[in-house]
Amino acid sequence: MLTLFNNYKESGKISEALLVGRNLFNRNSANSEVFNAYYNFLCLLAESLPSLNERKDFAGQASVVLAFYSENAELTAERVVEIGNHQQRLSLIIEAISDVECAQFESIRAEIEKRNDDGIKKLYKLKDELHGAATQEQFDKTLTEVGRVDSEIDKDSLTDKQNKIYETLTREHTDLISSKMRELEYKKNIEYNKKASDSFAKAFKQFRDDESKYKNQTQLFSLASSTLFAYDASRLFNETLIYYNHVYSYIFSKMDDEGKLALTRFSIECERKLM
Repeated sequence: MLTLFNNYKESGKISEALLVGRNLFNRNSANSEVFNAYYNFLCLLAESLPSLNERKDFAGQASVVLAFYSENAELTAERVVEIGNHQQRLSLIIEAISDVECAQFESIRAEIEKRNDDGIKKLYKLKDELHGAATQEQFDKTLTEVGRVDSEIDKDSLTDKQNKIYETLTREHTDLISSKMRELEYKKNIEYNKKASDSFAKAFKQFRDDESKYKNQTQLFSLASSTLFAYDASRLFNETLIYYNHVYSYIFSKMDDEGKLALTRFSIECERKLM
């Protein structure tokens, strides 16, 4: 069987060689020639295979085989030295595998650290873009990008320095987002109030130009629903409300009892513009 093992090994049939070698060693665990052939093959695989996991696996198998041989072989002074040499070779193999693992880990760690650095730099740039956003659309687009970049940062792998910067940046982003939302909302309300005041002025002018026309409730509704009652009072500034009250009071004072009731109902029923 040793010949069969060597034939498989020399022809590159690793699976077959391992099968025969394992069987041969299990049957002859105290045989020095069998042990050396199988053990050296396991060590060769542990030294040369491209897959680190496979190298670790074969190093483990070699360790088991060496321990089993050490327990079953008839020991002599020469054999004790031989076993020591085998153990030394295996230790060097395991150390080499460990060095490769450490190098791979360090490479991955450095790559993650660089990727996190890049992400933090992008967040700094996006903070400036958030600050400069002039419209809701620009703000929303930038905010979406902030979320995407933030999700790509590996928070568990941040260095102490990166973590301090990231925490500070997160607080700054939170404060800036809140401030920008208030700013944009205020801008929207300014535009809303401009439209509302223009609409109230239109209602005032049209009513004063032809007061008799609006004795007709259909005409009154058409005017009031599109101008006077088209805006949400909760979004109007005090100044806008003062002007609204002036226009409303004027129109209301010109109505008869039925007109005043109709105007009141219209104020309740008319749909308000949201924008």
